[in-house]
Amino acid sequence: MEKLLVISPHLDDAVFACGDLLAAHPGSTVITVFAGVPEHFSGLTEWDAVCGFVSGRDAVLGRRREDETALTVLGAHARWLPFCDAQYGEPARRLDITRALRRAVKEVPCDTVLLPLGLFHSDHEITHHASLALPREGLPLRWMCYEDTFYRCIPGLVQQRVARLSRGHRLSAPLVNTKGLTSAKRQAVYCYASQLRGLSSAGRPGHLDALTAERYWPLGVEEETLL
Repeated sequence: MEKLLVISPHLDDAVFACGDLLAAHPGSTVITVFAGVPEHFSGLTEWDAVCGFVSGRDAVLGRRREDETALTVLGAHARWLPFCDAQYGEPARRLDITRALRRAVKEVPCDTVLLPLGLFHSDHEITHHASLALPREGLPLRWMCYEDTFYRCIPGLVQQRVARLSRGHRLSAPLVNTKGLTSAKRQAVYCYASQLRGLSSAGRPGHLDALTAERYWPLGVEEETLL
């Protein structure tokens, strides 16, 4: 069976955006870029507080446990890179992320690599641009972009990103999961209890977008049916 490698900005993005696809391809791998434990941040961010954590270290370790549990539900494997979430004030360089992803893509057995469209959030944007360097290197893989859950709901963002991508890449029409939400994805989404708590707090969008149809944009390949 075809194996996927999903590049995820944070410890939940891949499952929220690609959980149904991962469930259909057991044995796949999720590489999370911003999974590093902050070593020089002693405070408590507003996001981590509403999610129920007491420190940045507590948050990352707790989110890693949630991620492992969710990916086990989907039959997928976790691989965490050491870069820290932007909220901890330890900025990562795009070139360093690209190098780390290059090593991982060469080490992990896979047929298709999925990267985020990189919408709105700075961590998503840098993950997108760092990943986008890899398809140009001639690796014998299929490449696709997935829509960042929640941020794809902001009017115009997906269209803007797709227009930019089309100027430098051959972008096929999007593939849409028309089979509907699987019980495995629903179970996996609810493994991220801390993040669902934060998403349900005042002024935030809730989590329902993670339970709707997934869309993928083939990069530089003809449209094929994965779902």
